[in-house]
Formats: sequence, C-alpha cells, structure tokens
Amino acid sequence: MATPSPSLARVGAHRIERNTKFIFLVPTILYLMLLGIFPLIFSLFLVFSKWRAGDLSWVGLENIDRLFQQDRYWNSLKLTLLYVLIVSALELFLGTVVALALQSAIRTKSALRLAFTLPMLLPPISVSYAWKMLFDYNRGPLNYFLEELGLDRVEWVGNGTTAFISTMIVDVWQWTPFVALGVLAALEALPSDIFEAATIDGAGIWALLRDLTLPLLAPYAVALIALRSIDAFKVIDSIIVLTGGGPGTATEVLTYYGYVEGYRPFNLGRMAAVAWTLVIVMTIVFMVFLRFFRRDEEVE
Repeated sequence: MATPSPSLARVGAHRIERNTKFIFLVPTILYLMLLGIFPLIFSLFLVFSKWRAGDLSWVGLENIDRLFQQDRYWNSLKLTLLYVLIVSALELFLGTVVALALQSAIRTKSALRLAFTLPMLLPPISVSYAWKMLFDYNRGPLNYFLEELGLDRVEWVGNGTTAFISTMIVDVWQWTPFVALGVLAALEALPSDIFEAATIDGAGIWALLRDLTLPLLAPYAVALIALRSIDAFKVIDSIIVLTGGGPGTATEVLTYYGYVEGYRPFNLGRMAAVAWTLVIVMTIVFMVFLRFFRRDEEVE
C-alpha cells in the first residue's frame, strides 16, 4: 500500500488547520446572529407592524406616519439634540480643563485620577437618586445653602427650564471624568520634544496651549466627544428618576418618549419606530464626527 508523500501530508495538515480556525469561529458567528443581527432585523420589521397582546400584524407606514404627525415627537427630538449638544460641549470643555490641571499636579496625580474615576463607576440610577435628594425643594442641601447665602430656593425639577438643566448637570457630573481621563491620556502621549523646542524658542504657556496642545489634541477630542454624544443620545435613567419626562414634556427626550409611546401601552411597533429614528440620528451624528476626524488626520 502506497504511503502519501510528505508534501501531500503537509498540504492536508494545512487544510485541516485552516478549516479548524473556521470551526472555532462558528460559535461567535451564531452568537452575533442570534443576539445582534436577528433582533436588529426583527426590530426593523416591527417598525412596519403592530404587536399588541401577542397579535402581530402588518400596518405598513402607519407607525411612521403617526410619529411624524405628533408635535410631541418633534419636541422630544429637539430636546434630545439640544441635550446631546450641551452636555457634550460642557464635558469636553471641563474635561480638557481638568486634564490640563491633572497633568501639572505631579505629586497627587495618581490620587486625583482615582478620585475622578469614582463617578464613572457608580450606576447611573443610583447617581440620579442621589441628585434627586440634592435637588429636593424643601429638604435638599442645594436649596439650603442657597438660603444661607441669602438667595431664593430653586425648583430644580419642578420648573421646565431648570428641570432640563438639572438632568444635564447630573450627566456632566458623572461623565466629565471620562473625558478628562481620556484627554489626560492623550496629553501624556504627545511628543515632548516639540514642546521643548517651542519652549527654547521662547513660547509661553498660552502659546504652547493655543498653537501646539489644542491642535494636537483635536483628533483625540473628536473621538471622545463622539463616544459621549452617542451615549448621551441613550439617556433615560436620570430622566425617569429626576423628572419622569416632566414637568409636562419639558424633559421628554426620544428615549423616554419611546418608553411612553410604545413600552407603556406595549405597542412594540411604535417603540421600534422611535428606536430606529434614534438609530438614524445617531448614525448621522457619528458620520459627522468621523468626517471631522478624517479631516484632522489629513491636516496632520
């Protein structure tokens, strides 16, 4: 009986090894299909369907048409975009300031890093309840200190404007450290020889900040603000706990609107329509940030 040549044996072993790699990928592919791709496709089907009490029926564009005819929907979309714009800008500004301060704090840098990490480690729901106690009109510490300073109490969550501001305060407090640590990591990754050469040439602190530090940080800042913006679009914890979307609809962002419009009456078709609206808006925003990121790379 003829034995296979060494070359054929090597080819056979190579094919077995290559096929084995694909076999190990099968569980991952199945996981993505079952828990990622299938729910996404099914939710898109629900946009054009009505599903209540186990009854699934095709309704075409009814959910989308109903959505676009509601002033409440457009108000929630406007509030969502305003919320994301303001909190992202504030977190980027404050995070950059904090990162620059941390970079100069040589002795206490490690301790301060740990302290700034703590808000991010807390569950958003518990943070919201803590701030709800702080915002309490009658017994809250914030109004107590305002009165001690001779100022009037503030209806932090009882007035439309202040309620919207209060929800943003909670977001900024919890997630500014994320931006700060990201900017700090970027600062420490910048080449030091450029700054040394500029200092030798007589550049001052403000010139270094304006002409070197901030331009070099721009790509990192765009990436950080994109991550925070996408996350801010999905805010719902603090809205439910602090205001419940009120007073009226003053703090009803898209996520909470979808909860009220679809989840409470358990009309999953309407809820899917709101969710896909949010997906489309988030995708557009992400593409805008990606374009700015590529533009910064081209400039470099």
